[in-house]
Amino acid sequence: MLSREDFYMIKQMRQQGAYIVDIAAQIGCSERTVRRYLKYPEPPARKTRHKMVKLKPFMDYIDMRLAENVWNSEVIFAEIKAMGYTGGRSMLRYYIQPKRKMRPSKRTVRFETQLGYQLQHDWGEVEVEVAGQRCKVNFAVNTLGFSRRSMSSPHQNRMLSIPTNHWFAPSATSVVV
Repeated sequence: MLSREDFYMIKQMRQQGAYIVDIAAQIGCSERTVRRYLKYPEPPARKTRHKMVKLKPFMDYIDMRLAENVWNSEVIFAEIKAMGYTGGRSMLRYYIQPKRKMRPSKRTVRFETQLGYQLQHDWGEVEVEVAGQRCKVNFAVNTLGFSRRSMSSPHQNRMLSIPTNHWFAPSATSVVV
């Protein structure tokens, strides 16, 4: 929707004899929009904002639930519906949306281990072409918990053991894997 100033500019340019194509290029809209605005005797009325009359009695409860870190609008909708709310979901979402910026962000908590205590062993499988034939190759990926150092190696099957001899010194045989 164009502004009131654009509406009056379209009318004025047309009265001065400007072509619709030129007006559209000047305003930055389509020719259809210019034609439509030329048909209106007055600027079109602006759409009214959402009125939250039905939601108003429940706003304190909604704010309380948001303070309790419940941000799911479907959960809140079900709760206020049980309390007698007769409005729709979109009105509730419209009310909650600007408040989402206040929501505390979730931080990643890293699980720390001491040196030599934990190794994560994962398997992956990929199908590749070797010497013109398709075959499945299994990959073992090992990641140390302390340093996050990783090593991967291809294997023909998953029944092979974890290659701990590549990771730890011979004296570290008591390491739990």
